[in-house]
Amino acid sequence: MKKYGLFILLSTLVIPLCTSMSCTKEFQLGEEFSLSIGQTVVIADEDLQVTFTGVSGDSRCPIGVVCVWAGEVKCLMMIEEGVYIYYLDFVHSGATDDYSHLNHGNYQYTFKVEPYPVYGQEIRDSEYRIFLTVSK
Repeated sequence: MKKYGLFILLSTLVIPLCTSMSCTKEFQLGEEFSLSIGQTVVIADEDLQVTFTGVSGDSRCPIGVVCVWAGEVKCLMMIEEGVYIYYLDFVHSGATDDYSHLNHGNYQYTFKVEPYPVYGQEIRDSEYRIFLTVSK
């Protein structure tokens, strides 16, 4: 009976860890996925991992405000290609629903960032999502 109790206890501790932000998921080239800060994905059949490490700046003009510049959001991404690690800013312009593009190495990264800022409402780090497609 003690074995089952220990198994249940360990299961309740380990299963939530695998659904947390630190678990790694696998996607195919050309398949869109979203990442929260701290999440990593592996691109299947490629020696490539992508991690959303944080937002280094968000100057997008909030909804409800008139601005002279649309602003931009900068997402710091860690790209692991084989044994090489690169830290890149993925910069997405404000006031657009279009995706942005960044070419690095043999890959093209197509992305957008949500949520869009609203006047008087702070965006917490836990709310940021980058929607990303990796292709060659």
